[in-house]
Amino acid sequence: MKYVGQSVGGLRDSQLVAGKGTFVDDIMPPGLTHLAVLRSPYAHARIRSIDTSRAEKAPGVLYVITGQEIKDNTNPIPENYDPIPMGAKRVYWYALCIDRARYVGEAVAGVVAEDRHSAYEALKLIEVDYEQLQPVTDPEEALKPGSPLVEPAWGDNVFISRDFIVGNPDQAFAEAEGTVKGVVQSNRITGTPIEPRGCLASFDPYEPMLTFWGSTQDPHPLRVFLAEILRVPENTVHVIQPNVGGGFGLKQPTFQEEPLVAYLAIKLGRPVKWIEERYENFQTGGHARDTRFYYEAAFKKDGTVTGLKLRVIADIGAPSGLCGWGMSFVTWYTLPTFYKVPNVEMRLRSVATNKCPWNSYRGYGKDAASFVMERVMDHISKATGVERTAIRFNNFLQPDAFPCPRPSGAILDSGNYPGALRKLLDHVKPDEFAREQESERKKGRYLGLGISMEMTPEGASMPGSVIVGGYDGTTVRVTPSGDVMVLTGVTSPGSGNETAMAQIAADALGCEISRVRVIQGDTDKCPWGLGNYSSRSVIMGGSATHQAATAVREKMFDIASRMLRAFPEELVAEGGRIFVAKDGERAVTIDAVARQAYRHPHGEHMEEIEPALEATRHFRISNVYHQPEKQGRFSSYPTWPYAAVACVVEVDRQTGFVKVLRYCIVHDSGKIINPLLADANLHGGITQGIGSALYEQIVYDEFGQIRTSTFMDYSIPTAVEVPKFELLHQETPSPFTPLGTKGVGESGVGGPLNALCSAIENALPDLQLHLTKLPLKPNAVWAAIQQAEGARS
Repeated sequence: MKYVGQSVGGLRDSQLVAGKGTFVDDIMPPGLTHLAVLRSPYAHARIRSIDTSRAEKAPGVLYVITGQEIKDNTNPIPENYDPIPMGAKRVYWYALCIDRARYVGEAVAGVVAEDRHSAYEALKLIEVDYEQLQPVTDPEEALKPGSPLVEPAWGDNVFISRDFIVGNPDQAFAEAEGTVKGVVQSNRITGTPIEPRGCLASFDPYEPMLTFWGSTQDPHPLRVFLAEILRVPENTVHVIQPNVGGGFGLKQPTFQEEPLVAYLAIKLGRPVKWIEERYENFQTGGHARDTRFYYEAAFKKDGTVTGLKLRVIADIGAPSGLCGWGMSFVTWYTLPTFYKVPNVEMRLRSVATNKCPWNSYRGYGKDAASFVMERVMDHISKATGVERTAIRFNNFLQPDAFPCPRPSGAILDSGNYPGALRKLLDHVKPDEFAREQESERKKGRYLGLGISMEMTPEGASMPGSVIVGGYDGTTVRVTPSGDVMVLTGVTSPGSGNETAMAQIAADALGCEISRVRVIQGDTDKCPWGLGNYSSRSVIMGGSATHQAATAVREKMFDIASRMLRAFPEELVAEGGRIFVAKDGERAVTIDAVARQAYRHPHGEHMEEIEPALEATRHFRISNVYHQPEKQGRFSSYPTWPYAAVACVVEVDRQTGFVKVLRYCIVHDSGKIINPLLADANLHGGITQGIGSALYEQIVYDEFGQIRTSTFMDYSIPTAVEVPKFELLHQETPSPFTPLGTKGVGESGVGGPLNALCSAIENALPDLQLHLTKLPLKPNAVWAAIQQAEGARS
């Protein structure tokens, strides 16, 4: 192949670098109005009444809307996938609160005005009579009898519970040569895209057509949701995704503001725009990862794990139509990651609290699963005295085990975990580092090497979901002049997957990539597709592109075979030419074939061949199991990328400050279409992983008030805080995709969580450090050092 596997620069790079991209806030239709949203100042409150009379009279105000009008005229926001088959509880969530607010920032009312300033000023004039209710802010307190209820109709605060037992864990513990137990806690975090959320709606009553521009990852599903909420035919809704300034999963629909903007545009007959403020993004944009793990592990003297018990408690915030709660299910589903543990007991409780709802975030629960399992492995290493990497080698699933069924029902597609770790160790050279570490320690400088694994299953597919599915569509069209159009249902929130689509199409058709144009993000142009999440764009969209382009190539070969007096199977396409493999001089151009297909439909070369050169294909991946009564299992992730990582840190023993000096990763996402873009995605993922491990934390007080709503309070890493990454790749192709691809978009996030804990502990071997709670801020590391020194003395 000429392009697949090569580092090709992004097709949109020059446009975006020049600042010529078009984002939602750049779109200014005539008659534009602006929406501001009034948000609850309380974590839990009954809304007794709302007086909007003063706001309605304010200068520039066109309309004020409250929850009662929304309830009377719209449907609830649909869940992204049906919770009932999963054993979860149903949620009725509207675009505005009806009678009760359940977290700080939940939308209570809206003001539409001629300009943003007037809209926000008018919010101050709305008078809401709130009756404050007792909030619940700790998930374990929320599980206790008598706790305040986030959803009174439920009778408790458990959104979903999942338990399973494989083997005989109790016997494994009774016969164990050693056991460890502990608690691991991941921090509450959020994504911080450079462009917050935003949307714009315009309604033409004469067509009729609602046109909706959104900074979204999923235009086609959003169209379905808007039509359902607004009670209008789906074919009267047109959703367009312009450029997106970062998504990270947090721009998956449907938020309260999206149907609110659309409803108001229809109501007022004028375009309505809403652009999120940064404080709103922290309050309502969606949170992630706030999970506690109570673990026990049984093992042999050599560190081989014989039994594992895990109790998982996830603080999912207030229930909503967003699919964030599924992260807790995926954490449970991914365990016990890389390791062949014969006896497993796992219990999940996803708990509602009066905090911002979880929403999808890069890693989607797999990061937390890797974190706890790697902490367990390091704990066993300390308990047995067996070196960290030896513990992992002793417990890895082996390369001949794939496809490999797991306790949760998942089937891992392919992998070589020992190979990835060996390749990492060969690159890092731990023995050489140990000598450097000892030398530097004598100078009062404390260096540590951390080792970890990360597992990142991708391509999620849930039963009954219009958004989370294991398929996608692409149309490939060769135009009458021989140019190529690729219209795909997957989208790009800045990840560059459109370049990969062009590479795949160019190779399948045998044309130059310069002749390929990729169109995404428009529901009136592109075939049905599910958009961007779960690193699915190349897995699903790339596979559909390959299939559609292959179908077009076969048709071109049929025409060219007649033009060349040869059999189709004798032909090869390359460099814009179709030629006989054994005689390169006998050739026609793709342009010449296109002329036959479009301009000579009744000519001698087109007899019994349908005119035009176009094909639409929807690729559906196998290795997904949604019929447990027939297939014997439930499995929602078809591909399983993974990585081995190592990092070197310097720890200031007096302050607890941690500096990352070196970060290395051996990543395996199957066949890589574009190494340049794969590495770019890893750069972003690793940086976010380092940020969530060292700096980031959403903090609430006991009253449910968020204390981290600006970048002064919520720290994220910059280029100054991260080292130059050392990226290596290993390829074990997936047998379930035509090109062997798996996905790379979420990779890199999970590895730093344990690797940094491991590195800090390794930097101070004289102390019995065991870090189990994120983030590893200087004060937390310092406190752990002080506690360990106190215990030693």
